[in-house]
Amino acid sequence: MSLCKVDIVNIFIDQETNAPVILLQDAETKDVLPIMIAPLEASLIAIELEGKKPVRPLTHDLMANLLRELSFEVESVVIDDLKNNIYYASIHLVSGARSLEIDSRPSDAIALALRTKSPIYVKKKVFALCMGLDKAAHESDKETLKQVLEDMEIDDAGGKIM
Repeated sequence: MSLCKVDIVNIFIDQETNAPVILLQDAETKDVLPIMIAPLEASLIAIELEGKKPVRPLTHDLMANLLRELSFEVESVVIDDLKNNIYYASIHLVSGARSLEIDSRPSDAIALALRTKSPIYVKKKVFALCMGLDKAAHESDKETLKQVLEDMEIDDAGGKIM
């Protein structure tokens, strides 16, 4: 699985849709991935980014507290797929030799990663799907393109690769 470590570079309101968008940027290539998220999750992410501490735990604070009490650590979160314009993510947890992968919305995974100071990754295939296969093929080196295509399934490209 070919991953890119990303940073959150901005959260803003899209003027056309009036929906919050979070921008993730590949730390190495500087490619940007915009993900539309719900207003509540946008505000919960913004609160953490701004360093504000609520009087009582918010939902993602509660999740982090529960995991800590159960001796699990958030190893990472991964935005790992894009299907029908819907992004998919997973939260990777570890506790000793035990590891779990939990399905999640990207916004919840990101909010939890911020609270646990865990890294955020995006599969290279997601960047390729977001920017379009033609552009990815022209802008990627051979090794990156090979990794993207190895991770790709026929359904990812709308049923056809060529």
